[in-house]
Amino acid sequence: MSNSRTMVFSTLPPNTIVPENWDLFIPYLNRLYEDIAFTVNDKDNNFYPISITSTPQNIVNLANFGAFIICVSGEDSTLPTLTASLCKSDFNASGSIAVLGSQVGTGAWAGNALTITSTATNFQIAHNRTGVTGNFNIRIIGTQ
Repeated sequence: MSNSRTMVFSTLPPNTIVPENWDLFIPYLNRLYEDIAFTVNDKDNNFYPISITSTPQNIVNLANFGAFIICVSGEDSTLPTLTASLCKSDFNASGSIAVLGSQVGTGAWAGNALTITSTATNFQIAHNRTGVTGNFNIRIIGTQ
């Protein structure tokens, strides 16, 4: 199941008009700096929500080549967690996956784990609790 939520990123205006009135220049410059700061700071989103099923699906917002650290945990307690290193040098070749740490779920998710696999074009994620969709948070740190 694909995540239906859309991320909205801030952007700077494509151009700006510098005021000719000197009294307005300092407030204009402060506002421009503020726009730049908000835009730059908003580009590094800490994490985003993703629905994960027992059927492997492409990891959204992940380029099909590059080097990445990926962190996944449940939106609620008891869901499994996973931290992994993903490396893929060619968008037409399978990548390598190194699990850095993981923990199976507890409660209703007892013993269930997250797994990441690689196809010839994408990295995919799934869990092993058949017939259930879990709501997770994911953070990707990468080169692309």
